[in-house]
Amino acid sequence: MKIFFISIFPEIFESFLNVSLVKKAIDKWILEFEIINPRQFCNDKHQKIDDEIYWWGAWMLMMAQPIIDAAESIISKLKWNFQIIFPSPSTEIRNQKFAHSYSKYDNIIFVCGRYEWIDYRFEQFFKNKYQNNFSKISIWKFVTLWWELPTMTMVESIVRLIPWVIQEEFSRQDESYQISQNMKNLEYPQYTRPKNVEWFTVPDVLLNWNHKEIQQWKEKNSKLSQ
Repeated sequence: MKIFFISIFPEIFESFLNVSLVKKAIDKWILEFEIINPRQFCNDKHQKIDDEIYWWGAWMLMMAQPIIDAAESIISKLKWNFQIIFPSPSTEIRNQKFAHSYSKYDNIIFVCGRYEWIDYRFEQFFKNKYQNNFSKISIWKFVTLWWELPTMTMVESIVRLIPWVIQEEFSRQDESYQISQNMKNLEYPQYTRPKNVEWFTVPDVLLNWNHKEIQQWKEKNSKLSQ
């Protein structure tokens, strides 16, 4: 899978791409990333990316054309299936089912907004030209100053489902928000050494190696989310 970030602050992604399992997956050629700064597609010498909002607005608005041109420069080179994701306040809320579905794509383009987001004509353009390849998605019902961080959250939820990104495949088979349980399950509590921490202790059933009893305990202590 190759993931593209369109962002005016590409340095934000540096630590994200150089630590933990994401870095290991890059080194193994399982994942590939590319960052495109839309300022490269601005026509003026100052690479002006934003302007005042028509009529009135408390914030500056990112201009549509540089974002459109940046995304089109990526799409023109792609030979395989792709999706464009615009992280933004939306009626479509990201969940585990979303992560599973997007983990099947070869290429994903994330468009990261700033200021008072992006001129609406950017959205109109892609909804019109790439109707089946464009999604406006929120990670939940709150607003952030910038959308690089929600983008990285989405990326982690997607790439961890790609084979060999997580070496222990079993760890993905028994977790919260399973599609098989309509994403309403919350995983049971888990413990490690030492046996006693403060005045809390590991349940005895987990220490007796009786697999049937342990499975029953797991099922009893799993919860349903709202």
